Amino acid sequence: MASFEKRGKKWRAVVSAVEGANRVKRTKTFNTKREATAWAVKVESSKIDGYDIARSKVTLPEYFLEWYERYRKPDIRESTQARYISEYHRVINLFDGIKLDQLTTPLIQDKLDEYGKTVAYTTIAKFWDIVKSSLRDAHIDGLIKKDIWSRVKVRSTKSGAHRGVLSAQEFVKLQSYLYQHIDSDSDLGILIALETGARLGEISALTVNDIDFKKSTISISKSYSVAVQKVTETKNEQSHRTISITEDLKDVLQEHQSLLPLYSHYYNRQFSRRLNYILEKLDIPRIRFHDLRHSHASFLLYNDVSIDYVSKRLGHKNTRITLDVYAHMLKEKEQEQDQIALTFLSSSPQMSPDSKNNA
Repeated sequence: MASFEKRGKKWRAVVSAVEGANRVKRTKTFNTKREATAWAVKVESSKIDGYDIARSKVTLPEYFLEWYERYRKPDIRESTQARYISEYHRVINLFDGIKLDQLTTPLIQDKLDEYGKTVAYTTIAKFWDIVKSSLRDAHIDGLIKKDIWSRVKVRSTKSGAHRGVLSAQEFVKLQSYLYQHIDSDSDLGILIALETGARLGEISALTVNDIDFKKSTISISKSYSVAVQKVTETKNEQSHRTISITEDLKDVLQEHQSLLPLYSHYYNRQFSRRLNYILEKLDIPRIRFHDLRHSHASFLLYNDVSIDYVSKRLGHKNTRITLDVYAHMLKEKEQEQDQIALTFLSSSPQMSPDSKNNA
């Protein structure tokens, strides 16, 4: 219910509403009663549309923590919980004191751009995916009036910010080297990643019992978390999968099965350091360990393996995720197919100069 009172030459509007167990008042002063009335109607409309006046005054960090505790924490692994808490601290660093009703697209973009000056593209992209999910739920909960997230762009100006993928030639070069130089548990882990596309945690948790040497398959059913330093569930239900492997990889695993599970030898960044050493030795541009997974998928897609098969091999929930991650590779392939099609059409007998003249 709105009320109005004259204060000197100005008009003050007061809108009262019950939010949960509390009665909330919003006030604002205007030059004319017409302006005060229009504002009160707008606020009343917001209440009718489900906009929560009181709760919209909480800060983004406060809402993010509440959202995580209620909607995410009960359904995710302990290792993933640690990641969310880490992202929560980043939310505090970037948005401390900023209330939900103060958030705008330009403000969020500026904050992300600021963050993008210090971290790689993949880091800020993962952070924004989580924050964006919380903002969508805040909108559903009536705490944010409109979509303020869709136009926000993820950018990074840090050197080496974008994800790296081995070219087909580099893939084969690294593959050949590894088969000749399994000198440590890290070498074995790198080869498994390159040939299966499995995540580092999944590779680290592999045991001899997960390998079917008769069928040449690997069963992915668990993951090792560095954050909590123990074997946990896989990332999601779809991550439980059986991966076919080559005879060559099977022979290597059989020969070096005493190294499994790899997490028993694990220390911080050992795989990344070893990978960097090998890439430098082979004169291949540096990539992250996780990029071996991207390289595996890209190599298969480039060689015309179906998107459905690659998606299942990677343990993606659906092909949409695969398409989102590897759209750049599929676009390159499409352009290559365009050129092949045009070349064939141009060389067709029906399109020869004589044929054109007789047409």
